[in-house]
Amino acid sequence: MYGTVTKYFHDRGFGFICGEDRNTYFIHHSKLHGEYIDKGYYVFFKPFQNDRSDFNAGNVVVIEAGEGKKRHGKTCK
Repeated sequence: MYGTVTKYFHDRGFGFICGEDRNTYFIHHSKLHGEYIDKGYYVFFKPFQNDRSDFNAGNVVVIEAGEGKKRHGKTCK
């Protein structure tokens, strides 16, 4: 799935991605596998569920860095 990083707290090691399905996905630094992300980055990720949340992101890959174009004109729920 594709999405845009809406927030990322480097000091805390987590953030959020607005997915193309308009859901907000939690991302933890342990799921980045060396990728650097920041607010506004356009990314590809694998959604997964765990016992704490249905909306988590793993295997994140940066497609476009920086405050890129808004995608699809949609906002997250």
